Amino acid sequence: MLLLVGVAAACGGAVTPLPAPVDGMLRVVALDTLDFGSDQYGAEAGEITIQYVLDGMQGHSLVVEDHEDRLRLEVSGGSTAVGTIDLDAGRYILYCDIPGHREGGMEARLLVG
Repeated sequence: MLLLVGVAAACGGAVTPLPAPVDGMLRVVALDTLDFGSDQYGAEAGEITIQYVLDGMQGHSLVVEDHEDRLRLEVSGGSTAVGTIDLDAGRYILYCDIPGHREGGMEARLLVG
């Protein structure tokens, strides 16, 4: 089950809803602009199923920082990839490990509760 929570306005900003689940999966979209569809995602602790969708043509990967050996999804040419990872509650960073992509801004937070 995925969390549908907002990010509190700790820094004076408005509450921003996290992306809603699609068929029980955390859906992460990769864009050719070296960005993800959202800057932040949320999920329940335990086994998390991620659907990685490419909106464009440029190849991208998806890994979880410090857990790169446990999940690596790749998409290219408009494809979709699905994988699972077991995570404890905490804060994680999703990023694209293709050279230059993370440096170009292709990373997002994953809040696991």
